[in-house]
Amino acid sequence: MTTTESYAARNNTPFLSSPFRGLSENNHLSLFLILALGVVSMMDSMIVGSLLTPIKAEFGFSDEQLGRLSSLFTIAGIIGAPVFGYFSNRYSRKAVLLTGVLIWSIASLSTGTATGFLGLVSWRIATGFGEAAYNSIAPSWLADLYRPRWRNLVFSLYMIKNKIGTAAALALGGWVAAEYGWRTAFFVAGLPGILLAVALGLTREPSIGATDEPATSEGKSHPTGKLSIRESLAVFRHPAYVLHLIALFFFYTAMTVQIWIPAFIHRAYDIPNKTASGFLAQTLLFTLPAGLVGGYLSSLLLQRYRWGFPAFLASTSVLAAAAFFQAYATSDLETAKLFIIIGTATFGFSAGTLTTLVVETVPAYLRSSATAISIVLTSGLAGIVSPELVGFLSDSYSLQTAIFVGPISYLIAGFVWVIFALLAKRRTNETSNT
Repeated sequence: MTTTESYAARNNTPFLSSPFRGLSENNHLSLFLILALGVVSMMDSMIVGSLLTPIKAEFGFSDEQLGRLSSLFTIAGIIGAPVFGYFSNRYSRKAVLLTGVLIWSIASLSTGTATGFLGLVSWRIATGFGEAAYNSIAPSWLADLYRPRWRNLVFSLYMIKNKIGTAAALALGGWVAAEYGWRTAFFVAGLPGILLAVALGLTREPSIGATDEPATSEGKSHPTGKLSIRESLAVFRHPAYVLHLIALFFFYTAMTVQIWIPAFIHRAYDIPNKTASGFLAQTLLFTLPAGLVGGYLSSLLLQRYRWGFPAFLASTSVLAAAAFFQAYATSDLETAKLFIIIGTATFGFSAGTLTTLVVETVPAYLRSSATAISIVLTSGLAGIVSPELVGFLSDSYSLQTAIFVGPISYLIAGFVWVIFALLAKRRTNETSNT
């Protein structure tokens, strides 16, 4: 049985009508803590986006240097992902996750003490390295809490932490920087992770494959879950996973450009950095319901079709590209704001499906490996390429030109998901004719 066939088989099996029915209080608490840690992780990751203007003003950095700061942060995450992924396959996921949380929280606190570019880079590298533990482990943890039918909804909740964390980073960072200085923003952002780590230490870690169907041979073919590096590379034997990785790289390239939106609005329309950061924070918060609605509807209507999720991602990515093209091309501030809101809501509508396809295109025992590898090859590489590219183009031309990297990348990602959907549809037709 192929991966796509087993995927369809798993998801056509009857499940309980509610994703939360029959779960213990520990499951609910575990969900809450994992999501809360995700918010804090994203806040610590994105808070620098609201501080680019004051940091540039104090140190006189070029845009390319600021972009490199983000790129090095991402490189640290690329290094950390396989490290934490390896240890989580062999030891307790909870212990590995807690270690990462403490590393990134302490590093985030320490960033506020930096006195130059080297100090900023060093602590941001440590922050990025520690956050790789969460990004590698959280998806497999959540997949083991919820049945396949409702995982897309759960991962829509999981992806909402990106918007909440980014919004908190922009709003908190912009306000704290204006009132108390940019260093204080890092002090405020670093503390919550430590408190949440203590709480998570008191919860139970779910067992691998706990919510998968017992009859699913792929989910039981490696029950120990203790994989070698060579065994982990088996994820590349699954074509659906590989296609999804290619699309994710371009999608996350577009997402990374988001860090430049406050600076773009500040420069293009001559409004204060605090106001520009506040606008993006409000946009992310106001568009939160889109992710929940999209996750719920797609779980009900599309999960039975192996082509449904990639087709869903393709359509929303193309629409987001169109919206951001219009936002960045207009000379009118209000029009730009409107289409930034539309673009943000559009790609957020299908955001949960990004993670769903990472964990559902491979067997259960490979999920941690699949997530770790996807971090390296998608958001990781995108986080290196995009900030450097935008910074270089901004210094060479203007930020108003460089920011178009975002919608172009959304368009390419959509094209790859179209290919994924067409191949999945053809596979469905071949199966039905045999």
